[in-house]
Amino acid sequence: MRKCYNIGMEKNFEDDVIDFIIEHNLIAKGERIGVGVSGGADSMALLHFLDSISKKAGFAVVAVNVNHNMREGSKKESQFVKKYCIDNGIEFIGLNVDVLALIKEKKLGLEQAARIKRYEAYENAIAKGKLNKMALGHHQSDQAETILLKIFRGSGIAGASGMDVQRGPYIRPFLETQKVDISEYVFRNHIPYIEDPSNQDNTFSRNFLRNEIIPALRREWKNVEKNVIDFGKNCRRDDDYMNSMVDTSYFISDGKVVRVPLNLFIYPEAVTNRVIISALDKLGKRENIERKHIELVQNLVKSGANGAKIDLPNGTCVIREYEYIAFVKKQTGVESKVYSFKIGKTSFADFGTISVTKSIAFRKYLDRDVLLIDVDKLPKQAKWRTRKDGDTFTKFGGGTKKLASYMIDKKIPARLRDKTPVLAHGNEIYAIAGLEISDKVKIDKDTLEAYLLESVVTE
Repeated sequence: MRKCYNIGMEKNFEDDVIDFIIEHNLIAKGERIGVGVSGGADSMALLHFLDSISKKAGFAVVAVNVNHNMREGSKKESQFVKKYCIDNGIEFIGLNVDVLALIKEKKLGLEQAARIKRYEAYENAIAKGKLNKMALGHHQSDQAETILLKIFRGSGIAGASGMDVQRGPYIRPFLETQKVDISEYVFRNHIPYIEDPSNQDNTFSRNFLRNEIIPALRREWKNVEKNVIDFGKNCRRDDDYMNSMVDTSYFISDGKVVRVPLNLFIYPEAVTNRVIISALDKLGKRENIERKHIELVQNLVKSGANGAKIDLPNGTCVIREYEYIAFVKKQTGVESKVYSFKIGKTSFADFGTISVTKSIAFRKYLDRDVLLIDVDKLPKQAKWRTRKDGDTFTKFGGGTKKLASYMIDKKIPARLRDKTPVLAHGNEIYAIAGLEISDKVKIDKDTLEAYLLESVVTE
């Protein structure tokens, strides 16, 4: 496999990075690799390096520049990257994001908002099929900074493990490369770059760490960065072992919700913390989760009442639902719509599909997962809708209850009660999709024809 990348150089910086790419299987032949390029020295070095080996290795390189529109010079930096790509025959994608609008909307810090918008832009480019992976220019010093920042912000050993060489479509070919080697590579190859003036602004936490804290530590402990990174590697080994103790086969997931049985929380906290992290991973919402958030979920498990809810970063909430803890992607309010009752399929946002057929041979469906309604008993004015205040339901077998109380009795999670379609006329409920029919429309010995209701629930 080494020969695929053999570009005829002596063993040096380039060879070390090539070996690292091969060892971690970061790039495959035929892939289109986006390179996040800000115009700074590190990202320009990564672009130059990957472009220099791309033809012999059989992959394509695409420069991706995100203009955050936060500074007066940001447009000039984007134009600089674009011109470099034109001059060197490199495909260029320029993306614009509105960071300030996100800060205003979500009340986020500048660093966090910029990162969110930048990764959104990358993910959109990947989703549109323009790229297979995104290469980022993080190096050894960035890794040390990340580990220290995570520790200072209260992370456990998962955060102290630092950045991954690869997570999803994101790869970091320089992650074990020293900054001094990158600087030497830039100098030797006459690679142009732009210094970002904001790198000297110590109001940003990473800049403060890079410009003030780490130099002070280095004066006392020469190998501080290497030692921090080695500590992170030890944390990763321990974390990988503890994660192997988590059995995610018991999770119930559909992409929008991950439900975790409460009985998985009987184990020591070192394991159950990773149950929580694994659930957030499966939901794709692990980013920006800190120890304080894990503790909130643990408290919900230990003492939260049914229906209790907490909010986490990244548009996620966690709800205690009877025998489960549900990790949910937040959604905007469900729009209340009314649908005619008809033969055929009707789709409901955030619920699924209900299929209605009419049959005189309905009795053969008695043992199947189908709701049966006597055609003659159902009012012609009945329509599908979501629940409203004042709705009542006559249980199968008799006894009338408020619909809300009936749903609680049936342990329907609170987040689903307003999404579940009901077949109603006025405040009288004749069917609850996927659950039950009213005693008032049940079939009996005199029934000649029945509606068959089958639900496919997607949550």
